[in-house]
Amino acid sequence: MSKNFQRLRIDPERPDPRKMQPAVDALRRGCVILYPTDTGYALGCALSSAKGISELRRLKGIHAKHAKPLTMLVETLNDMGRYGVMGNTAFRVVRRLLPGPYTMVLKATSDVPRAMKNRANEVGMRLPDHKICNMLVDFLGEPLLTGSVTPGESEPELEDPAELESRYNREIDLMIDSGHLWPEPSTVLRFDELGDIEILRAGQGALP
Repeated sequence: MSKNFQRLRIDPERPDPRKMQPAVDALRRGCVILYPTDTGYALGCALSSAKGISELRRLKGIHAKHAKPLTMLVETLNDMGRYGVMGNTAFRVVRRLLPGPYTMVLKATSDVPRAMKNRANEVGMRLPDHKICNMLVDFLGEPLLTGSVTPGESEPELEDPAELESRYNREIDLMIDSGHLWPEPSTVLRFDELGDIEILRAGQGALP
């Protein structure tokens, strides 16, 4: 176990801002943390941290030339427009669906660090309806890269915080424990430059 590992127990319905501060401090130091989202537990780091992005890629097994883009949590639709290229059609769809359990894959703007783009110059973005996620992004003051926990072959569901701690306590410094969560993947939509939508994964969110 990491000698600095912390497990913060936080109420997902009434998160205490003071209890959240160690997680924000860890993100600002470039650490990867484990935290709850509206689609299950996820690994995350600050967008500005090259160290964090590299470590998150290692933990997720997504190399720099992978076809799958990394995903960030943003605070507002304006942030989504800053980091992703959206035409009028895409914006109307995004505004109707968010916040919610969706991942939007868009062409990345120049404000997205090169280290997190995929080989097609794309980035995934989420605006979840989840108090802890929103509070983390707000307190951090920048987007939070995110990657859902991937079960091992003998672990079909990793919704127990104790199991997650056992698996990751040598890999990360901190986890936010909000209780048991059943993973429910987000719906993933890709928007091309003409505004056409491709459904990459049908998940928790209703299809547009």
